[in-house]
Amino acid sequence: MPLPSIATEDTIAAIATARGQAAVAIIRVSGDAALEVAYAIFQNKQSMTKTLKPGRFYTGWIHDENNTPIDHVLVLVFASPKSYTGEDVIEIHCHGGDVLAQKILARCIAVGCRYAEPGEYTLRAFLNGKMDLTQAESVMDLISSGSSRLLRQASDNIQNRSLGTYLDTMAHGLMALQAQMVASIDFPDEVEEPKREVIAVQLENCLTQMGHLRENAEKSRIVREGIKVAILGMPNSGKSSLFNALLATERSIVTQEAGTTRDVVSEVLDIDGIAVTLIDTAGIRETQESIEIMGIERSWKAASEAHIVLYLVDASVGVLRYDTQILSKLDPGSTIAVGNKKDLMLDHQKKYGGWVYLSVKTQEGIPDLLNALKSKIQTLSPEESGVILALNERQIACCIAMEEKLQEAKEALDSELPLDLVTLPLTQSLKKLDELQGRDTTEDVLGEVFARFCVGK
Repeated sequence: MPLPSIATEDTIAAIATARGQAAVAIIRVSGDAALEVAYAIFQNKQSMTKTLKPGRFYTGWIHDENNTPIDHVLVLVFASPKSYTGEDVIEIHCHGGDVLAQKILARCIAVGCRYAEPGEYTLRAFLNGKMDLTQAESVMDLISSGSSRLLRQASDNIQNRSLGTYLDTMAHGLMALQAQMVASIDFPDEVEEPKREVIAVQLENCLTQMGHLRENAEKSRIVREGIKVAILGMPNSGKSSLFNALLATERSIVTQEAGTTRDVVSEVLDIDGIAVTLIDTAGIRETQESIEIMGIERSWKAASEAHIVLYLVDASVGVLRYDTQILSKLDPGSTIAVGNKKDLMLDHQKKYGGWVYLSVKTQEGIPDLLNALKSKIQTLSPEESGVILALNERQIACCIAMEEKLQEAKEALDSELPLDLVTLPLTQSLKKLDELQGRDTTEDVLGEVFARFCVGK
């Protein structure tokens, strides 16, 4: 999507809070004329004398075009560059409600603002040097995060620029190496050519770092997109009861009648900071009923798309031949075998090593299952390093492109080619680094990034 046609000298306005009835709604105005907007529509002692000061709340009335009071509000003033966008900003905190907020927004437009584009406030913050592009993307992660780990990582990147700092450490060494090679090429009589062994070591170190990012790309997606856990089993094994127990709510219908669940039901919970989509499926058995067959097909589809499968067996009955057949079709590395109704098991009944035995009815063994789930999740997700978890698809693509160009430079070096053929892919790799952080990027890339934002952010 192309970058919106934005005139950054305009003063923009938008409602910054969600629609619907609430205690408060916020209208945000940013630009050189922000204070003039306040003086035009907001009335109190300071606005009448044009003495509103930054960093303060003011109470007063918003008036309509006929000078009739609309609402008693709070106005907060920020002065450039100490604001989110780096521009003069005012925020109008009015009583919540769509009609009222829209009416105040219309007054802002009437006195000289224009409507803000999606993400334009954060775009202006980026253009005004308040944050790099990865930090701007973390703002979106902060808003849309479905897990506490992604939330923490987004917040850390906004505050500490953790991803940019990690990459800058590598880039500084590469730029110094590049500068020395270029200088030795341009001024061979004055600058000594760097030793190829030294160049090789630095390129190898950078390739190791970039390879680490690439190898963790899939795990990074796990943190961003979450993990799917499907509960599979024969009818009446207790799937829906386990589903409800893990969610601590009565989400699935539970009865003694086999085949009650005819379709997949899902809910999201947070386990160790990861968004886990828990999926309750229809019981799998041999049947001629067409509707139940459709449900069973969807159960198998849910299992094939899940990262982890909890296969549930009625332990009071034991492992049946059909259970064994189903288990043989599942990936043992991503399957946790669970024996339910532990409280009804007889002493002589066999327990299998590596299985989790529990009773949904008495809650015995539920913590053991959660621990087994956490262990599986840890193998799928990266360590909470503060860098890997910040990667999104655009950032991963840039890192992969950087790695490919570094590999080209290394191969040129190993092939004893002239240094200028080593510097070319190295320059291209550094350009990808600039694109990653927004120092050298296209309008199309910026448009794609900021189009995902809501209006008002």
